[in-house]
Amino acid sequence: MLCLALSLWAKEKSRPETSEPPGPPTTQGIAGYPSAVDAVAALSAARKLTKRPVLRGIVFDGVQGDGSIDVSEGPGRVRYTFQSEAGQGAQPAREPGTLPKRITCGKQNVVLRKEGLVAEADQADYPCAAAAIEPLPEPQCTLHEIWKQARKRRVPRDRVAHIEYYRAKVGPAWRFEISGTSHHFTLYGDCKRELTGSETHGTVP
Repeated sequence: MLCLALSLWAKEKSRPETSEPPGPPTTQGIAGYPSAVDAVAALSAARKLTKRPVLRGIVFDGVQGDGSIDVSEGPGRVRYTFQSEAGQGAQPAREPGTLPKRITCGKQNVVLRKEGLVAEADQADYPCAAAAIEPLPEPQCTLHEIWKQARKRRVPRDRVAHIEYYRAKVGPAWRFEISGTSHHFTLYGDCKRELTGSETHGTVP
């Protein structure tokens, strides 16, 4: 009986961690909700909705000239992307005692929209990048600061911007653009210098 109990315990322990269903939307921790959201500050609230700890990027849509986002209408929306270190966190289901077919990092998006913050379904089978990628640090700039840089470049303040926080070739970076125009630039993560050419290469998964 003891051997059987140990066998059952070992079988259970060998099962990979699996994804959990996302919870309902929440507005807790969203400063300025819904018409003047501080989407960078809302990152800490987004983290609470996923078990994946590694920030891989943030996509901000509909960023107004003061750096806020109106998610009550129009294009205002934010996507926070999280992953795990290789082989960590929820993994694709497999038979107990068997090895995984491949090592995955998984991915889970937390989106900020009209209803509030909500986690999308976890993607346990999402692959790791070909080369090891360092987690993104906490953002050092606000969207208001990035828009200040845009105004120095004579970007019209009455337009809304698409901004990404991502890992570029040289480190954390901010990509700014106004859809349908020639207004675009990329800043290093501290917003103190502009990146150009191959320095800007990189995407949000």
